[in-house]
Amino acid sequence: MRLTLAAAVLALGALGASGCGRDTAGGGAAPPAPPAPLRAWPEGRAPPMKINDDLTLAVPLAFERESVERGAAPPAAGPPGAGPPGSAHGEVHFDFFLPDFSGYTLENYRNDAEPNKVEVVYLHAGDPHEADPDAPGEYPPNMLKRALKELLDAKHPRDRYGLRCYPGRVFANRITCFGRRATGAGEEIMLTALVPPYPPDGEFQARYYSKRYGGVRIEWRAHMSQLARWREIDAQIWKFIDAWKLAGPPPEVAAPAR
Repeated sequence: MRLTLAAAVLALGALGASGCGRDTAGGGAAPPAPPAPLRAWPEGRAPPMKINDDLTLAVPLAFERESVERGAAPPAAGPPGAGPPGSAHGEVHFDFFLPDFSGYTLENYRNDAEPNKVEVVYLHAGDPHEADPDAPGEYPPNMLKRALKELLDAKHPRDRYGLRCYPGRVFANRITCFGRRATGAGEEIMLTALVPPYPPDGEFQARYYSKRYGGVRIEWRAHMSQLARWREIDAQIWKFIDAWKLAGPPPEVAAPAR
């Protein structure tokens, strides 16, 4: 009996010693190697996003800041037409850089205050009746009518860069401008800009509803130094939309063959 107990104690001691040796050596599986540093911006396109029944977009990764943060592989596609948390419909955003309307590089994405950057904050579906007279929403003629009644000085407009701009009655350091877009069959745009002196990172913002593609809302913003190019910037955004749209519904929601 004593021999048996002694053998058991020796065996346990050997196991313990063996385990301690593994811990000391850092045991278990070796930690994964860190990913290789990116040498170029990821290529390809993000998964298709359905904005509405008339518009589905696949945005090139070169125009999405998130592309480099999640690596070269595009994100997994979510449910068809799913937007970001809190969004009831599909939504995309993208950025580009003046003067040549190029996308991100490993250098320019590091500067959030880049004055040549244009940010499309959102593009999503709008209400098809948003352009009806006096309808709520972001249709520029209706927005202007409400703003002139409640917020703007209608008696002292100023023409600037092809826009009719009104000083604010509530916010004296801002102007609200209204004008005809270069694209959109005579549609208008609403811009909110700052008045000098404005901070080095001051921006102006465009927000409006367009009847194109069944009715969509869009918001974009750029550095105040680019205000004179507002029409060119807006036209380029629609060139991107036209170029990135898919001919039919995204593959995961395509109608089955009959």
